[in-house]
Amino acid sequence: MSRALVIRHSAAETLGGNFTALLEARGFQLEALNVFESAPDYDRFPAPELAQVSLIIALGGPLSANDAFPALRQEQAYLQAAVARGTPVFAVCLGAQLLAVALGGQVEPTGGYQFGLRRLSVTAAGDADPVFGQISVPLVPTLHGDCFSLPNGAVKLAEGYILRRDGSYRKINMAYRFGDSYGFQFEPQLTLSELQVWNRDLFDDYKLMGERFDPQEEASRHRREFAKYAPHYEAQMRDLLLAFLNNAGLIAATETATATATESDKRLNPEAAQ
Repeated sequence: MSRALVIRHSAAETLGGNFTALLEARGFQLEALNVFESAPDYDRFPAPELAQVSLIIALGGPLSANDAFPALRQEQAYLQAAVARGTPVFAVCLGAQLLAVALGGQVEPTGGYQFGLRRLSVTAAGDADPVFGQISVPLVPTLHGDCFSLPNGAVKLAEGYILRRDGSYRKINMAYRFGDSYGFQFEPQLTLSELQVWNRDLFDDYKLMGERFDPQEEASRHRREFAKYAPHYEAQMRDLLLAFLNNAGLIAATETATATATESDKRLNPEAAQ
């Protein structure tokens, strides 16, 4: 059985039912490493030996990749070693920032904050990428205030714009590939049920967007918009994760093709999904 290590930095941010079901159905044993359990000192990172791990999924959280907490420094070293030995990393939000720093990139504040659906500008390399190219509608949920530079050797897959608190816009990197590892400055794993938890437990994050935004209005709009979009978003993110697993050699190509065909049938004939 393949072992997938899920690194969590916040109790509210989980792998989500969409990705969990997909991985478990394909024989992955999911093991959580909850960095947040050592808060406020964040001084423990009890990760297994890399030789025992087939896949690493590093999720988001409220910390900064620049924080000098021992756990984050140990995590960066762990991610760097994973990439060096060929263990694929699927890095989300803070996880993507930590991976970028581990590979030689930098992380800094954007001057703004995003919490809601945002459009991606996919690069030509992103369109052609076997994994990122699975995204058919480049509209994604976001939750972040920092951004990363591309490490040397990384391929930019997407960029986007963030509204800063001074009213100006800034272009930022939104996704990259480094070998078989990927970093996403958005939330591929997000489901509608998880967003409802975020709107409750992370409501104060809407206040970080600045005085131009009303937190309650933004939270309500986000839930309404994502409720309509979630079925398509979750389906295309399943395709993306399957392509990631196939690209990394963790599942067979035939398995990816079969699963993708099944998803297409469901989209064309909703009654088949009942």
